[in-house]
Amino acid sequence: MVWLVIAIPLSSVIYGTFFLIVSITSFDGMVVDDYYKEGKQINRVLKRDQAALLHGLSAQVTVNEGLATVFVAAKESYTPPPALEINFIYSTRAGQDKTIFVEQTQPGIYKGAIPELETGRWNVQISSDDWRLMGSMRAPDESTVMIKPLTK
Repeated sequence: MVWLVIAIPLSSVIYGTFFLIVSITSFDGMVVDDYYKEGKQINRVLKRDQAALLHGLSAQVTVNEGLATVFVAAKESYTPPPALEINFIYSTRAGQDKTIFVEQTQPGIYKGAIPELETGRWNVQISSDDWRLMGSMRAPDESTVMIKPLTK
């Protein structure tokens, strides 16, 4: 009976210590401080999606053995930029996000080095100065994602 009385509080102390260590050592991301300012910026983000639609952009991103290859298709009147920014945004942990820059090797084809992606769902954002394309993929099961602009 004495061991039972000792075991219950002792297990509480052990579990409490374990969860304290886990909460201190793991980063869970920062919550936005100014929600009003972030809300005002949503119109700027939507304009970038509309610009991608206006240019007739679509893309295919392939991740294979440390190399990201991006095929971009656009209207003939659009001149693609010499480099693109690709954000691989982990769906649950901001600390895992990766940003790479890919350079144009041929017209409409961009290549760049990428670190290994953790297993899980990734949101892929391709962006230039005035437009962006968004898609998602599951690593390592999917190595290619087709991205089309969001429609109105």
